[in-house]
Amino acid sequence: MKSAKSKERDAASEQSSLEPQPYALSPDNLEIVLLCAQRDHLLPGWWRHPQLANDHWRLYQNDVSGGWLQSGGRQIPLKAREVYLIPSAIPLSSDNDESLRQFFIHFDLRGFPPIIFHELFQEPVSIPHTSYLSEATFELGLLVEKSGWMDFGVQCLLKGLVYAAFGHYFNAMSPEMVERCRGRVAALAPVLPALQYIHERMGQPMTIGDLASACSMSENYFIRRFREAVGAPPFQYLLKRRVAHAAQRLLFTEDTIDKIAEESGFSDRFYFSRVFTREIGTPPAAYRRGSRS
Repeated sequence: MKSAKSKERDAASEQSSLEPQPYALSPDNLEIVLLCAQRDHLLPGWWRHPQLANDHWRLYQNDVSGGWLQSGGRQIPLKAREVYLIPSAIPLSSDNDESLRQFFIHFDLRGFPPIIFHELFQEPVSIPHTSYLSEATFELGLLVEKSGWMDFGVQCLLKGLVYAAFGHYFNAMSPEMVERCRGRVAALAPVLPALQYIHERMGQPMTIGDLASACSMSENYFIRRFREAVGAPPFQYLLKRRVAHAAQRLLFTEDTIDKIAEESGFSDRFYFSRVFTREIGTPPAAYRRGSRS
């Protein structure tokens, strides 16, 4: 028979298990999902895109200089054999005036609500140069050009390269930026269960009550805290995430637009097309025909 103190410990343990647990910014929570990888020969002007489709992450390496990105009103030259990470959801254009070979990996990040990375990646970033990373990226690009990217072993190498690029970036981060990152995560902590709920159930119906319950809050209090932490009301944030999810599937799957609309949480194709066009600036079918570079 349990003592009174033992019962108190059990009750405290049960209560603790019901409370939202602190969110750890840990590699164990970060999953790299490959979308495609390729090494292309680009003649001058072939990479001229006034608006790159941009609802996924990219890793770039050009074999020579002569290509550049435009982001936030700033031109960013891509130096020969340097490795660059390009975050999702930023306005982006590209061009090249030299013949070059470009190796790219398109990928998505799972496990972290995307808003966590907005503080760290507001524009394309150059990964601190190391001869090892540069050569490993170049050799992997040659392998992808020769064998494609669908082989299991090649995909393991591709994921390893992306993790390595993030590792070099974070290791070179200033203490001030690290503190900003920690502060951002702390500010989001009260509503992180709702962000995770949205992330994991993107295509499913959900209500404010569902999201508030995930955070153990009343609906009115949750709406206020969510807006303060995220900068947008819950359903506005949800709508943007559904559009981004649909945009990714338009580019990297052969699923029909009807299926993508349904599985992204839209009631029908016509509503989806209207919302998508408003948010992205182009209809779904036209977006699908756009650049995948």
